[in-house]
Amino acid sequence: MSRRFRVAVWRSMMEVHAAVLREIEADLADRHGLSVNEFDALINIPAGGVGLRELTDRVILSQSALSRLVDRLETRGLVVRVGAVGDFRAVDVELTAEGRKLARSAARTNAAAVERAFADRLSEAELEYLHEVFSRILGGQAED
Repeated sequence: MSRRFRVAVWRSMMEVHAAVLREIEADLADRHGLSVNEFDALINIPAGGVGLRELTDRVILSQSALSRLVDRLETRGLVVRVGAVGDFRAVDVELTAEGRKLARSAARTNAAAVERAFADRLSEAELEYLHEVFSRILGGQAED
């Protein structure tokens, strides 16, 4: 298999990702007034809250960018910052009731966009195969 083909496959995967992400972004913005990063942060805050440092590990943003994003979500009344139990220097982030409601609704919108723009275009066998392949790549296992 040529290097050119391998790169072309990679490029195709990136193009599919970009196309699906554009649909998700449009749906989240239109229906919920959320960016993809805001949605990502909201769905990664568990019911009991999460430390700001741990949240940085859960989302794909720098700590300073996440801090600004949490500021925006707090201004909108979707999250609150509270002092972390046992560490007066740390801050936890918790969803408000409105934030929990929005996160649930936006998760349904996200799932519908993924189905429409990606999963519905593939057979069950193709989805299972992609799951296997991506799991292997993420797990760092090389194919023999």
